[in-house]
Amino acid sequence: MTALYEAIHEIARRRPNAIAVETTAGERTTYVELLAQADRIAVGLRARGVTEGRVVVCSGLANDASYVAFLLGVCAAGAAYVPLLADFDAAAVARALRMTEPVLWVGPENHHRAGVTTPRVELAELQTSGAAAGPAPGARAIAPEGRAIAPEGRAIAPGTFRMLWTSGSTKAPKLVTWRQEPFVRERRRWIAHIEATERDAFFCRHTLDVAHATDLHAFAALLAGARLILADPGAEPATLLSQLAATGATYTSMLPNHYADMMAAAGQRPGTDLSRLRRPMCGGAYASPALIAGAADVLGIHIRHIYGSTEFGLALGNMADEVQSVGGMREVAGVRARLEALAGYDRDDLGHLVLTSDCTSDGYLDDDEANAATFRGPDFWTGDVAQRLDDGSLRLLGRVTDLVLATDGPLAVPLLDELIAKQCPVAESVSLAADTDTLSNRVLVVLRAAPGTPDDDAVTAVDKLLAAHGLTGAVLAFDRIPRTVVGKADRALIRRRHFPASSSS
Repeated sequence: MTALYEAIHEIARRRPNAIAVETTAGERTTYVELLAQADRIAVGLRARGVTEGRVVVCSGLANDASYVAFLLGVCAAGAAYVPLLADFDAAAVARALRMTEPVLWVGPENHHRAGVTTPRVELAELQTSGAAAGPAPGARAIAPEGRAIAPEGRAIAPGTFRMLWTSGSTKAPKLVTWRQEPFVRERRRWIAHIEATERDAFFCRHTLDVAHATDLHAFAALLAGARLILADPGAEPATLLSQLAATGATYTSMLPNHYADMMAAAGQRPGTDLSRLRRPMCGGAYASPALIAGAADVLGIHIRHIYGSTEFGLALGNMADEVQSVGGMREVAGVRARLEALAGYDRDDLGHLVLTSDCTSDGYLDDDEANAATFRGPDFWTGDVAQRLDDGSLRLLGRVTDLVLATDGPLAVPLLDELIAKQCPVAESVSLAADTDTLSNRVLVVLRAAPGTPDDDAVTAVDKLLAAHGLTGAVLAFDRIPRTVVGKADRALIRRRHFPASSSS
């Protein structure tokens, strides 16, 4: 039931005084201090009705050691946590509470929505409850002020420790459930794949509310006995660049736009030394050859391509210390990958990526339709298009629903954005297939014009490029591309807000 907690408890036993978590503000917490904090939080949770098999939601928690301790305290209590993302409006919060039926809300008062009846507690209060032990399963817990709390709410599968939201970059966010035991096995495979050791330091610039932070940084670092460095997710790129160098980080994972932002910031801090950053990884979105080459030239780092998902875990990676312009990746141990033919397209080197593994999530909560489409027996249908290269490795090209039919055949929209970046006066573009159910030549493009370029000139250039490739569609210029909490372009929002006619296709 407590596989994750026990695994990190063993690390704390072996390396009690090693730094487990530090922040870029200078706070440091050892492994033994982190576990002591987690134990106090577990007691506070139990005292408030968060017993084995129950759910607690959290929101507005800072990226610091207390949040990490909270995650471990939930594990120790045998419960599950659900973060409510920063961009959730009242309707999204209400939907999340209906789905999960939590017995407690952890977070500051200004995040607790009016009209919500779920009891709330500050994270700091969980460590000062003074209770010696939590109630037995099924008992009525007593809050510190003497009010009885009925441990009602949703009963979850034994061993479930978290429910995380998918990014929602293509459709509405879905809730993915993970149990501790398969998660620990999957993390350990990943740690072996990236060759992480207790001498390493993982730099995390993402909020701990999302999988990119916990899976690629927090739990990977802690299960390896390494050091987790937590940065402010809202920090400026120049600040993050400086902190990466100053902390001696050896591992990090960021999205392509994050690396692009740091490359731009590098001009403000010439000579920044990232030589210790031996594993700068990039996943979650297509990284162009130009970005990979630019990072090598400007930042002096060799970005490693990786691929995974909130519901499957990490599946593919390439840890070679070279400029990975081609982007080919191979399976992590225990993962098998194959390509399924695309409808109306018979080339066997391009297809729908399908993965199998014996340690994945339990799927989407209360979404039979999505589970049936995604989890088919032992197979996980990713929804992404991949290309098999001559050496047998796989290159990810984007979503199946984001293929368009160009003159020379199917074209993944990330490759279209790459063409736009090369041939048009555009700082950034996001292309979407206009028809998500069928392969057509209609495309939707939003862009930011290059500095000094009028919007109309940028739009005209993109229109001409589309016509040259047999594509047609709408092109809009933005001052700013909207993004999800994770940092990806918010494709669902763009489609819904600016191309509503295509949202129903």
